[in-house]
Amino acid sequence: MKQWTGADTCGLVIKSYLWLVCATAPATALVVWVVDNVRRGTFLESLGGAAGLFVVFIVVFAVVALGGAVVALPFTHVLGRGLQRVRSDLTHALAHAVLAGALAAITMQALLFAFEDDHWSWQYPLLLAVPAGVAAAIARWRFVIDGPAAVEKPHAAGLVDKSAE
Repeated sequence: MKQWTGADTCGLVIKSYLWLVCATAPATALVVWVVDNVRRGTFLESLGGAAGLFVVFIVVFAVVALGGAVVALPFTHVLGRGLQRVRSDLTHALAHAVLAGALAAITMQALLFAFEDDHWSWQYPLLLAVPAGVAAAIARWRFVIDGPAAVEKPHAAGLVDKSAE
């Protein structure tokens, strides 16, 4: 069984960050914007300024999420080490998704406590936790497929290649 290393942790956090910034956060922002403007009936009127606002949001979010990725490093490493003996890729993906979502929600709630009058809000932590969790799950799943295997899978009985011996 291969040990979970710091390089594995950094690789996973970087992939999670890239999935978050390039896919899940923009998709979430787009869905929220569409739902909000359709609900208000201002979809066509606000379509012109949406592209600029969307780009600014993604750039600001990328900078904030970079800080979140740095904060997630030690937690991801501890979780990776704790899951070394677990063979289920689904369990790994779900555990990392829950960790990322929880860290995102806690961080967002801390920011609300520090800078907002409405301290207890569930919408903003949820809007950050969902894309962060989805990004972590995708990255962990892809990490198993593309990256260094954190757990070496034993060969099924009778399916070992005899020609390699």
